[in-house]
Amino acid sequence: MVLLPRKVEEVVIAVPNTLYDSVVSELSSHGLLHVDEPPRIKGARASPRYRILYNKISEKHAKIESYYTVLEVEPEKVSGVELEAGSWEEAFENAVREYKDLEDEYDRGVARIAEIESRIAELEAVKAMLEYAKHVDAPVREAQNASMIGYALGILTLEKGEDPDSIVRTATSKGLLVAVEEVGEERKLLVALAGPRRRLHELIQELRGKWTPIAIPEDLPGSPKKAYAAAQSEIAGLAREEEDIVARLKSRLQDLNKYYTLISALKYAGKLLASTVKTRTMSFFRGYIDVKDKKKLEESLTRASRGAYLLASLGVKRASEESGKKPPTKVDLPRILRPFHEIVRMYGEPDPDEIVPTLFLALSLPVIFGLMFPDAGHGLLVLLFALYFVRKGSPWRFLLSVLAIASIVTGILAGELFGPVVSAKIGLYSFWQHLGFKVPPLAQPTITVEEEFKHIVSSRTLLFRMISISLWIGAYMLTLGTLLGAVDAWIKGEKDRMIASKIPMFIFFLSATLPFLVVPDAGRAGGIVKQGLLETGHGGVLQAIVFYGVLIGIIWMLLGEPIIAAREGHSPLKALGQSGMEAYEMFLMVLGNIPSFLRILGLALAHAGLMLGFAELYYLMAGHGIVGLISAILVYIFGNLLVAGLEAIIAFAHSLRLHFYEWFSKFYSGTGIPFQPLRLEGVRIRIRPL
Repeated sequence: MVLLPRKVEEVVIAVPNTLYDSVVSELSSHGLLHVDEPPRIKGARASPRYRILYNKISEKHAKIESYYTVLEVEPEKVSGVELEAGSWEEAFENAVREYKDLEDEYDRGVARIAEIESRIAELEAVKAMLEYAKHVDAPVREAQNASMIGYALGILTLEKGEDPDSIVRTATSKGLLVAVEEVGEERKLLVALAGPRRRLHELIQELRGKWTPIAIPEDLPGSPKKAYAAAQSEIAGLAREEEDIVARLKSRLQDLNKYYTLISALKYAGKLLASTVKTRTMSFFRGYIDVKDKKKLEESLTRASRGAYLLASLGVKRASEESGKKPPTKVDLPRILRPFHEIVRMYGEPDPDEIVPTLFLALSLPVIFGLMFPDAGHGLLVLLFALYFVRKGSPWRFLLSVLAIASIVTGILAGELFGPVVSAKIGLYSFWQHLGFKVPPLAQPTITVEEEFKHIVSSRTLLFRMISISLWIGAYMLTLGTLLGAVDAWIKGEKDRMIASKIPMFIFFLSATLPFLVVPDAGRAGGIVKQGLLETGHGGVLQAIVFYGVLIGIIWMLLGEPIIAAREGHSPLKALGQSGMEAYEMFLMVLGNIPSFLRILGLALAHAGLMLGFAELYYLMAGHGIVGLISAILVYIFGNLLVAGLEAIIAFAHSLRLHFYEWFSKFYSGTGIPFQPLRLEGVRIRIRPL
């Protein structure tokens, strides 16, 4: 089911203790059971040894993940890993023993990397301290350690309006020798002081807050110049050493992946082990299965226990239980939609009883992103980035590819391929004119700067076209969102909430946005809304729908809660206050959400404007000989790379905002628990029977 989560059934399973390990191994191979808290069985209790084992496995799993973090690579599971043991404890011990040398090597490497990075941080701090004194080749540390006379070297930050000579006057008045040098940064002085220690200390105390001492560590040469060079040289050596360690550790990444796969599988199994309660003869555990998988579960249990099991159903679950206990949500989507569900999960997992918005998002997200980022060349750059720099198999590789293709399509429709210069040179504008279009279908207002379009179309016309498209998308998404909100309330059995607030909100939004949905011109649509509201529905059918729909939506929202409250014996006045706030929020939503979709126009204009700016730079520089032409090409290439990188990120962020804030807030809660079945992916662990 694409639009609703699957129904799940809560089950309790009982097996003889002698067959328990075989059952766990079998269930782990098929990924059918979402393990839940242990059932409450009289006389049964959880096994302490399994809880201890699960904690050990979890610690080992976290440790291995830290290796990947240090190497800055994603954990990767492999297939074909097998392990046989007499018990789960033995399986864990065998895995640790088999990969002990690997773990020791990574421990040493990671520890040394930590030491190196700590030392580099110390040396960078020393370099920052010596930055203004790195030209001074004098034994400063020896002078600072002298017993007969006090010496200090530091940076003095002058206050606004303070005379640089004031430090000289102050130092000499105390009988101190002073040398001052202006450094690169404004209002900073490199100051050397020498004289009696007591007077030197008094002066430094007076300069507190403005004085930064320069003190060279003992493990570096005493001269600032030599200390700076030594720190720089040591940093370079440490960086090379760190690169060598990382390269050596990465050369064993395949072995680490096998180890990670095995420990991950044991962790999954350990979760079931720790969630099992036992009597002297029987083991009991509880969880959820997809209703369509019940027969598979029975077959799996029969194979592992030779029919010696008990499977008890606690009922099919979808809606949240009255006790507050929520079953997990299993979303079953076609493979092509699963990457888009990763976007939905960024907001939150669906509840077991609410609409899954993934299909709608898969349609709207590429369209909105493409309209915000309409350039076929820049879309091609994003596509190449996805194919060559995003890990194969990652859902983000597919997502970025789809978004890139959307940009390529909208870029061709907008007549944009690496901005105006390339578009004009390859004849992209002429292509659309040969097809009978005066300008490309999605041309931006900036195209009217081009000489061939100045007298064909006005920038105002193109601007209103983009406004109309932006507001149509906004009207569609807001209306659909409020409709889905009403449907969600009905699915959840919240009929009072559906009647009191969700239906009137849908009516209100539909009435307010209908002109933008059915009238292709945003100016005319806005005029219909204005006329309908100010002239109380006179002027036509759409004006009447706007006025009476908005009026009905507000009145319904105001009176729905009080009527239901009175029917149930509660105070209608208290409910009226709440419904009044909801009506006020609904009114603010319309005022805020609809204009928010103009960011589609805004980002498209910003993108086109930036590329127009780089195009003007190109034309200005290209007319100055071969050097000017080469410089112009380099500047234009840099501009394309800069705009493609920044605008792609910004367009993606704003596309998410329109979905998460303006749209999801109308119907989607995203507070569900993901269905995570017990599955030893890529691993087969066989526990020998007793």
